[in-house]
Amino acid sequence: MELIVTSNSSKSVLMSPFPPPPPPPPPPPPPPPPSSIKFSTVVYEGLQSLMAASEEKTAHNLLERKRTSDVLSSETINVDFASLMLSDPVQKGLTSAGFEKPSPIQLKAIPLGRCGLDLIVQAKSGTGKTCVFGVIALESVIATSNSLQILILAPTREIAVQIQAVIQAIGGAIEGLKCHTFIGGTIFGQDRQNLKKCHIAVGTPGRIKQLIEYDVMKTDSVRLFILDEADKLLDERFQASVNWIYHHLPENKQMLALSATYPETLAQQLTNYMRDPTFVRLNPKDLVLQGIKQFYKIVPGHHLPHKSFQIKADHLVDLLSQIAFNQCLIFSNLQSRAQNLCDLLLERGWPVTYISGNQEQVDRMKAMAELKTYKCRILISTDLTARGIDAENVNLIINLDVPTDFKTYLHRTAAGKIWHHGAAITLASEGSEVGLLKTVQKRSGSDIKVLPEKQNSQLSDKLGVNAYPGVVQNGKIKISSKVTRIIQGIIYLVSYPNMLCKMNKLLHKCKDS
Repeated sequence: MELIVTSNSSKSVLMSPFPPPPPPPPPPPPPPPPSSIKFSTVVYEGLQSLMAASEEKTAHNLLERKRTSDVLSSETINVDFASLMLSDPVQKGLTSAGFEKPSPIQLKAIPLGRCGLDLIVQAKSGTGKTCVFGVIALESVIATSNSLQILILAPTREIAVQIQAVIQAIGGAIEGLKCHTFIGGTIFGQDRQNLKKCHIAVGTPGRIKQLIEYDVMKTDSVRLFILDEADKLLDERFQASVNWIYHHLPENKQMLALSATYPETLAQQLTNYMRDPTFVRLNPKDLVLQGIKQFYKIVPGHHLPHKSFQIKADHLVDLLSQIAFNQCLIFSNLQSRAQNLCDLLLERGWPVTYISGNQEQVDRMKAMAELKTYKCRILISTDLTARGIDAENVNLIINLDVPTDFKTYLHRTAAGKIWHHGAAITLASEGSEVGLLKTVQKRSGSDIKVLPEKQNSQLSDKLGVNAYPGVVQNGKIKISSKVTRIIQGIIYLVSYPNMLCKMNKLLHKCKDS
């Protein structure tokens, strides 16, 4: 059975460009596990901080800013989740988590998944696929049972943590629901504790396989098996583990596979796992988010790698100084460059951090939490965060190196879930990188233009990138005289002399427009 769903609408809704008020501070994290459990408190606290950051605002309100038809089209603008006939607890959870209107892929795929069909869902990165399988999972779970019923695999630890946050937010009204993350970098004893009465397990293939092998995770009651970022999970690195896990699950189960790209090899692989799968695909030939303007800049090359890096770093700093962005993700093909570039930008006053696969798990979690809570404006990464990361304030992507293949390019340009408008800029060294860029452009079907030679705000306007009011370069805040008077008035009402004195000093230091 094959169902090809297309969506050709190009309409979007223009609403206020201003951000919503900041969410209330997250509740304090729960205490660490009992001392009898051998568990790394540092990693535990890092996991809790990332969970708190992920849960602060699970959904992006589609009406807050101008959105593209990737997530808000004419067929969904007048539809809400209530029309999908969901259970009251799930409906309440969606509302409290901030989900108001379904995106096109959510509208098409959720009803089919609730019918028990095996689904292959292909839609652009950043269009709401996590909500698709999250709702399907929550509608099928029986919270009164103590057995594990749903198993979700993700290719990275960060994606797994984010999936858990979404499911717990949407399932917050389901009494007794337990969903836990099982990933590498944490102590095995805590996994054993978390599996007690766990209904939904989210994890990476290596740790899930290990738990099943050691007979810690019982899978005889699993009724739903989900592959998020299926194309990545079925590549050479993970396929053997995924195949092993699949054959240790009950034969009679539903399976969902979700991916932003859909190579022919993926279809062939999935036929080995699924029974008469239903395909749900939106604009299969249009793989780039409509709100992203794509540019490239050719920079001088050099035969010495460190010289080539320095040239690119100089051009990168110039770009950051000229573009008024909210938050920026910078991708490099090499792990060694991530930390070097981070140190360089820190020296120049930028609020920046980095994340790479060779870091300790607690450091990776801390970096992601800082991005989500706006404690850093720039995150430098390898392709570790190119897939599935949800950071709504990101509106600028910079490729320090040309991605090695077109799938990586597509995931990078959609990193952070740029549902609204933003820009992706690729720096290519003269020589082989220019040829690689042409190949990526052809294979991805992307319209990548030469970066215009404009200065300051003109460049931001040309790229379609603008910071929230108040955000300027180098992380400094520009406050208007009107805003200054409002803040001062609030402080006088509070009537705390010490606070008044300190805040007035701070306001006078700000550059007044």
